[in-house]
Amino acid sequence: MADIRARADAFDAFAAEYDGNFARTGPGRLLRESVWRQLTPHLRPDLRVLDLGCGTGEDALWLAAQGCEVTATDASPAMLDTTWRKALADGLGDRIETRLFDLNAPHDIEGPFDLVLSDFGALNCVVDLAPLAETLRRIVAPGGLFVAVVMGRFCALETLWYGAHGKATAWRRWTGKTSANIGGERIPIRYWQPGDLARALGPAFRVETVRPVGLFLPPSDLFPLLDRHPRLLAILALWEARAASMGWPAYLADHHFTLLRRVGP
Repeated sequence: MADIRARADAFDAFAAEYDGNFARTGPGRLLRESVWRQLTPHLRPDLRVLDLGCGTGEDALWLAAQGCEVTATDASPAMLDTTWRKALADGLGDRIETRLFDLNAPHDIEGPFDLVLSDFGALNCVVDLAPLAETLRRIVAPGGLFVAVVMGRFCALETLWYGAHGKATAWRRWTGKTSANIGGERIPIRYWQPGDLARALGPAFRVETVRPVGLFLPPSDLFPLLDRHPRLLAILALWEARAASMGWPAYLADHHFTLLRRVGP
């Protein structure tokens, strides 16, 4: 319980700066829109969606605006408060419900859901996928989707940039685990590959799509550099869009978009 509270406190402290450091930046917006383009063909009005690790609610708001019924969950009360205030401001309070939910200690949550989304690294804070996988097998409707946008074990841009500057950050992902300072707390981080997700979920889910997110657009700690060079950002965004339909570059990108479909009863 102490670990759960520490994680919640860490992300509570992070909530106030998250939009300014990622969600509302030029590169952050481009990356999120690339995820939305991948999701759009799978949406329909009144789709039942569970947003795991919703953060400040950018995905939940967009999904609700597309007509989905969204349950937005997070372990951080401050993140959920921000999400709810945004929903009310945008007139989407009737389509969004917020709930406390810790990915490392998943408790009972009512399904079924047609789509479960975990975007931009929420699953990287999960140290053991097995308990969450058991929950997903129970709550995702037959034929429904689980979409994970996760930081993988290798990021070509991160390795090249930090390697050229002689920093250990260049290879921090290679072992599959590290820790990060979030809101003044050291939080364990795991780097999951698409195959890790498939093995954890077992035969109940089938991988259908793997795509790169952040192949040419760099990790968020390099966003300030791009904000100072808008022409470079435009060029990288063009390359990013061209690579978005390719599968194999996902294993070299900052994140991979992995879509799995629930099969069987």
